[in-house]
Amino acid sequence: MKTLALYSVEAIDHLVQPTDFDGMTLNSPALTVVTDFKHSQPNVVAASTTARDALDMMQQEQTKLKLVVDHDAELVGLLHLDQLSDQSIMRRIAFGDSRDDITVADLMRPRERIKALAYQQLQHCSIADVVNTLQSSGEQHCVVIDRESHQIRGVISAQDIARRLRMQLHIQQAPTFLHIFDSLSA
Repeated sequence: MKTLALYSVEAIDHLVQPTDFDGMTLNSPALTVVTDFKHSQPNVVAASTTARDALDMMQQEQTKLKLVVDHDAELVGLLHLDQLSDQSIMRRIAFGDSRDDITVADLMRPRERIKALAYQQLQHCSIADVVNTLQSSGEQHCVVIDRESHQIRGVISAQDIARRLRMQLHIQQAPTFLHIFDSLSA
């Protein structure tokens, strides 16, 4: 029997993740960037959750995106961490809401405004195609739907793609009336 040498963990030793070894490029299949709900639990928050609790939860979990569900666990919206900003909360307070009464449902992007990509379409595309679509649409994230079975199958995040490819992605959102109003009132 051998006695193995024990070593100190040095400051330059890097903690690896599976994505460090996936060799993903822009030419890789698009499905490799889908968070597929057949294989991973959706990251959800109840629509009735207070904005303050949702912010605490997202900061603790270090996540920037949650799917918003109703009491039947059906998708009703998407919540990005930016939607929980002080500016968003103050806007609601200016319209008469009490800070403690503001919920995720008040701040989320409602289901009817969520953009989706078809799972069937992604089976024949590259990550570059997805990045191009996100950039041209101004979307930071979108859901993936299976149009044959009518299931919300997953989610794609530009930030996740950028992190996994170790590159910067610049997604310019199309200006909305609210953005224009905010910039004029600033």
